[in-house]
Amino acid sequence: MVDINGTLIFQFVNFIVLVLILAKFAYKPLLKVMEERRERIETDLHEAAQAKEDAAQLKADYEQQLRDARVQAQAIVDKAVKVADQEAQAHVQAIREQIAREKEIAQAEIVNEREIALKQMRQEVVTLSMAVAEKLLHKNIDDDVNAKWVSDYLDTLPKQTKES
Repeated sequence: MVDINGTLIFQFVNFIVLVLILAKFAYKPLLKVMEERRERIETDLHEAAQAKEDAAQLKADYEQQLRDARVQAQAIVDKAVKVADQEAQAHVQAIREQIAREKEIAQAEIVNEREIALKQMRQEVVTLSMAVAEKLLHKNIDDDVNAKWVSDYLDTLPKQTKES
């Protein structure tokens, strides 16, 4: 069996002293380091979860900003199209008004030119009529009488043209 002698007791006391020394100088600091590491890991996990939540919130915010920017961009495009359409309509209207003014001016010029041409034609008819009448009668009739006859004839001409 086992002999209990002084060395065994000394080894037993030596073992207890070693355990106490290890407990005081190694075990407690080791536990403290492990506890600090556990707390640090727990803190890191908590911070990682918080960072993940923050990232998700930032992502949602950015997506919302992107949607808002797209809506604003579409609104700007729509407004620009509307303004361009209005400007085009205004330009078309201005061109139509310019054409109408030019048409009125042209019609007035045509009427004026027609009246001038009619006056010139009447003057030529008077001159030719007087020349024909002079040759037919072989004598020169008084200018006042000639002018009265031609004028009377020309006044009846438009009436005859309208009746035809």
